[in-house]
Formats: sequence, structure tokens, C-alpha cells
Amino acid sequence: MIKKIIVYINAYVAGIFKLLFKEKNFVEIIIKDPKKIEPSHSEKVFFERLFIFYRNMKIKEINNPEIIKPSSLWQNHINNDYKFLIDSFKENNLENFSFFLNNFGNWNNYLGIEHNTLLKRYSKNFILKSYLKNEIFLKHYKIWKDFGYEKKDLNKISTPEFGNQLGAYIDGNFVTIGSFFNQIISKILLEHIKHKSKPIICDLGGGYGKLGYFLIKNFEDSCFIDFDIPEVLVLAAYYLMSSFPNKKTLLFGEKEFEKKDIENFDLIFMPSVEITKMGENSVDLFVNKNSLGEMRSDTAKFYIEKINYCSKIFFHMNHNRIRNVFDNKDKSLISSEYPIDMKKFDLVFDYPDLSHFIYTGRYDSNNDIFMKLFKITQKTN
Repeated sequence: MIKKIIVYINAYVAGIFKLLFKEKNFVEIIIKDPKKIEPSHSEKVFFERLFIFYRNMKIKEINNPEIIKPSSLWQNHINNDYKFLIDSFKENNLENFSFFLNNFGNWNNYLGIEHNTLLKRYSKNFILKSYLKNEIFLKHYKIWKDFGYEKKDLNKISTPEFGNQLGAYIDGNFVTIGSFFNQIISKILLEHIKHKSKPIICDLGGGYGKLGYFLIKNFEDSCFIDFDIPEVLVLAAYYLMSSFPNKKTLLFGEKEFEKKDIENFDLIFMPSVEITKMGENSVDLFVNKNSLGEMRSDTAKFYIEKINYCSKIFFHMNHNRIRNVFDNKDKSLISSEYPIDMKKFDLVFDYPDLSHFIYTGRYDSNNDIFMKLFKITQKTN
């Protein structure tokens, strides 16, 4: 609480300073107005398909084995902050379901997948709005440029607004806080799979698909498979299907998920238990951002065992030293404890993720997320 208060005070002080001593920015930054929007009636059939998909997952999840059930951290989060979505399923209310999907990026509750509540709070106050514009977004933009980009490259980080995402328009290009480094990460990962004619990319706990979006757009032909809990997976399906309307998509429940589907579909969205159906070395790139560190230790070990089996490259971003402690006193694993099969993989790189350390415009060591990439050894390959 003390740290949060200090961050808040710092934002006010910096925001006032920027207002008093205005600098001429070399790019125009306009913070998006946080207003809810109604879903379009023309998309009713699309929302109905997603509603059936979500319902199929909710009916099925009661039979999930204990080992893959969410930690108390996430279960409490789902029960409280995703209540509107869950109630839409219980009440069979397509209208509320559609409204949630259309506005999840601008929701009043923190959904654990984007900085929606921070952006809403800061954008309603002219002092904090100044901080948001001149400290958070401008600093991320400057750091992004340090990676070799120029103003003319802004279209590379331009991000779809589906779900009514909150963020800023930089010279007319919409971005979220996560746009800058998700694009950078996608470029790094691309170097390892760009030779593939149709790469198979899997994401475990990929949020609403912001990294997935940047990975998919690099290829004319690829198969992106997302494994997640129902509440988050339906958001990713909505976001990515809207972003890539011409991609052939398979949603859980529309048919039995089989190995051959990776050749027949471009986008596949499955509850996490379906990871057990992936074949040995069938995945060119497997990605996990943050979610392994939010699972119970036995759950994380279960998924890493499956990733060891099915992937040729494994990239993850998780805590190096800070654990989550759950209601039953169980603790999450830190990344050095992940049972990566080092007989199969070589460690290619291990670096701190700058975006987590400075995402609010100032350095915060408590966001100790490190990026690690493991690649199948030449002998195994």
C-alpha cells in the first residue's frame, strides 16, 4: 500500500511538472477517451458463435482434473472481476456477453491482462493524464526507438482497438502500453522461426492475444493455438478473430481437437487441458508470458512437462525471485525452478524484461520479469 501511494504521489508531481514546464514533443500523443461502446448488431452471429464457445468451455470445466484448476489467486480474480461475464453465461444473456467482449479493454475491474484500471484512472484527471502522456507513453516510445525504429515505423506497433482497448494515439497510430515491447519481442522470436513455411505457434495463458497479434501478423500462413481458462480465452478469440477475419478458426466444442487440425486451421482456441493432445516436437514456438508464475507449483510443473514434450522452442517471461503465495499456503515456482528438460534444450538467452520494470514510467524492481528462450539442441533436432 505504501509503495502504491508513493507511485501515485510521484505521478501527480511529475504530471504537474510536465504541465508547468511543457516540452514540445516530436510526436503527437492523444490519450483515448475511456467511454463504453455498444456492440454492433451486424456482429450478432459472431457473438453468438463466441457465446456457444464460452458455454461449451464452462460446461466442460467442471470435469477438469484438479491439477489444472486455477490457483486461488486467479480463481478469486475470476469470481470477482469477471462476474459480469460469468453471469451472462448463467443467465444465458447474449446481450451482456456481447457488451463485455466489446468493452473488456475498458472495463471498470482489473482483468489481469492489461493496464485498464490504471489507464482509466489516469485519463480522467488532467494532472495524471499529463503523466500518462509525457512519462508513460512518451518514455515507452523513446525506448522503442532505441531498438532501431524511427517515427515512420509507428505503423509496426499500431494495435487493433477491438474490445475498446485503452491507450493513446501516437501520430494517429493507436497503441497500448504493451504494444511497444510486444512488437519488440515478436521481432526477436521471429528470427528463430522465420524460415518456417507455416510455423505452429502455441501460447499458454496468452491474455487477450496482444503478443499473439504481433506474432501472427508476421506470417501469411501460420497456425496459432491458444490454451487458457475460459474467461480469458474467449477474449483472445474475440480479439484475434476480429483482427484477422480471414483466418480459418477452430473454437472448442465445434469439433474434437485433433493433431491434424494444425494443418487445417489458422487460429485454434482451446481450454488448457487440451494441451495434452499436442504431438511430440509438433510446436515450432511455445510462448508463456507471466501465467506460469501465477499457477500452483504442481500445475506449473504439469504444463512445463507438456511443453517439454511438444515444443522445439520455448519462450517464457516470469518472475525470477518473487513468488505468489496462495490461500492454501502453496507457493508459485520462480523461473529457476521450472523443470525445463536441459537434455533437450539449450538456453539461448536470459534477460530482464525492461517493459515490466518501467511500465508505469519509473523503475520498479518488484516487477522482476525475465525473458528466457530455450531451443531444441542440434542433436535432438
